[in-house]
Amino acid sequence: MRVILLGAGASKSYGASPTGQRMPIAMDFFPTFFSLDAASNPWVLRDGLIQYLRTEKGIEDTDAYLSAGVDIEEIHSEIATRLASVEKEAGGIDRIVLSKPFNQLIFLFATTLNEIANGPVSKSHIDLAASLRPDDVVVTFNWDTLMDRAMIEAAGWSLDDGYGIKPHSVFRDGWNGPANRRSSNKLIKLHGSVNWLTAHPIYEGDELVFTHALPAESLFVYDYATQPYPTHAGRYTGGYAPLTYGYYPPNLIGVPSRSAPDGYVIVKAQAKMPWMPEGQAGKEGLPSMPLIIPPVKEKSYKFFGTLFETLWQQASAAIQACDEILVIGYSFPRTDLKSLDLFKSAFVQRKSIPRVTIVDPYPSRPQEVFQHELGIPKSHLRVVASPFLGQETIAPLFDI
Repeated sequence: MRVILLGAGASKSYGASPTGQRMPIAMDFFPTFFSLDAASNPWVLRDGLIQYLRTEKGIEDTDAYLSAGVDIEEIHSEIATRLASVEKEAGGIDRIVLSKPFNQLIFLFATTLNEIANGPVSKSHIDLAASLRPDDVVVTFNWDTLMDRAMIEAAGWSLDDGYGIKPHSVFRDGWNGPANRRSSNKLIKLHGSVNWLTAHPIYEGDELVFTHALPAESLFVYDYATQPYPTHAGRYTGGYAPLTYGYYPPNLIGVPSRSAPDGYVIVKAQAKMPWMPEGQAGKEGLPSMPLIIPPVKEKSYKFFGTLFETLWQQASAAIQACDEILVIGYSFPRTDLKSLDLFKSAFVQRKSIPRVTIVDPYPSRPQEVFQHELGIPKSHLRVVASPFLGQETIAPLFDI
């Protein structure tokens, strides 16, 4: 049994996007975003981010500032830290003001990945998916759906059960319960996925809660839409490949919503702006948003109940049990201590030394981690100092 660990370098291998762009990393996220048509779409909201940069940082030309290569992790982390410092202030306006750019960055992040992935299925990922043996486990820190789509096409994988957790509902031109299908491989997404959805969060007193009244770990998975779906303000955009969508994902239909506290009523209002095109799709249901752990330094998993705890436990179990680990494009960032702890705690439970292969054009950091922090001897470590190229890369490794 093998564990295939995917990082940002694996997604960089996708070069078939009609946008002409590759999946961004932290420093090139905003330059990549501004190269997309989505950047000029009035439905793609960033007014909260613009207001934050102007009022809190004194930046007037916000587009130029972001396009210069601002690290999305830095700006998102800064806002998250500010938000955490005021979120217990019941009725405080600061937390509402700061929540807007925080959530808009999540939408911008998902939109950028969806726009780039909205093309042919990634050939390099198909090659990898086709090489999987039964019971191999793919673990990824990536939010995009490149591997998901490749596994559907090449490995008979199903998102109804293949994520290792049972979705509450799956969207296929409408919401339905997951189908009774079995995937031989798991795709464990430790930071969520752009096609995973949940309801928007709101403050109830000093507590942040979901607008739905389901358990916090409830997961909604988007598969495809071939016709308009109800969404926020009816702003449906068509023309997207499976597992990708426009800025607004489908509303959650048939889901219980949170009741107003005693003495309050919930009032829904939508401001009409003269420059904002009217949406033509339906509006019923609860507006949804991407369920991802955003790229911030202090990541918060507990808001989603047991969802991520379950996923990380499954990843740990796979690392403990596997004979071989293939690491593609993951560098073990020094600030992401949780990922290193995942491997350390799993390795402590092992009774044998796994074989480890690193595929990375700059392999020094992952090589250092496996040798010096995880104790993998040179006899069990193979390093391929090159980018991930699909079949060309994996054929010598997997003897296929």
